Amino acid sequence: MYTRGVPPKQISPFFAQSTEGIDVINNRYLQPRIELSCDPNDVEDRIRATVVMKRVRIEEFFFDYDKLRKGRVTKNQFSSILSMLGFHLTNEELSNLHQRYRTNDPEQFFNYPAFCASINKAFTTTGIQRNPTVRVPAVTQNDTLLARRKYLQGEERDLEQILNEYRFAVATRRIHLKPVFQDFDITKNGHVTKQQFLRVLDGLKITAPEAITQLVLRRYMDKGNVDEVNYADFCEDIDGSNELFGVGRDFNHSFAYFPKNQARTSHAEIIRNTPNDLDDIVARIRTLCS
Repeated sequence: MYTRGVPPKQISPFFAQSTEGIDVINNRYLQPRIELSCDPNDVEDRIRATVVMKRVRIEEFFFDYDKLRKGRVTKNQFSSILSMLGFHLTNEELSNLHQRYRTNDPEQFFNYPAFCASINKAFTTTGIQRNPTVRVPAVTQNDTLLARRKYLQGEERDLEQILNEYRFAVATRRIHLKPVFQDFDITKNGHVTKQQFLRVLDGLKITAPEAITQLVLRRYMDKGNVDEVNYADFCEDIDGSNELFGVGRDFNHSFAYFPKNQARTSHAEIIRNTPNDLDDIVARIRTLCS
């Protein structure tokens, strides 16, 4: 989990170059194109995070194309399988993966057993049957971070102070942010366009200089582009349950993450009002009957 208002560091080289110099407010057609890194290690990390999030056994989809179980499929079949799983990769990313896992035969098929073994590291440890005492680490929320977040790079030194000013403005004017954003979110995916986000804030008379708006937009642009803003996280940080009532997920165990190998602990105190002697029991019965 990350600190409220401050995203975790971009540990994945999703972008080929730094995105700090991109102006996220002005027209995107006037800005340089954002190129993806197409690093095969990063592609595998993002696929692995998506597989963990969707709980997919990826090797079962390869079996449909490999009737003889030779452990290889063509490049087009590999692309079709990823499309069925919802992994939309660019042609360059597919080519880099094919170069890494291609077979040594003249046809240069795709070696999917090695690819599946690399992806399944998030679930288990290869060869665990030979060492039964090995503990497989539990899946945490950080394992799916790369599938859910692709943050733009930017400065974060003054972000918490800026968000505090937004919280003060919302609390002073008693504004409920989320329903206003939901009017623009027809598909209910938690994102609106950059223009819609700025239009909502302008309509609520919550304005800020362009430099501050740049920082806020960078914080909540987590789709890997400069067009979509995550208003759900913005509302939770500015107008969430912690801000309204002083309690929230920190005091609600239904949101806590409990791995299967960790038992739930209860801090409830069981009161055992057991009398010590017979005279005490008789005195209590006499009090109730009188």
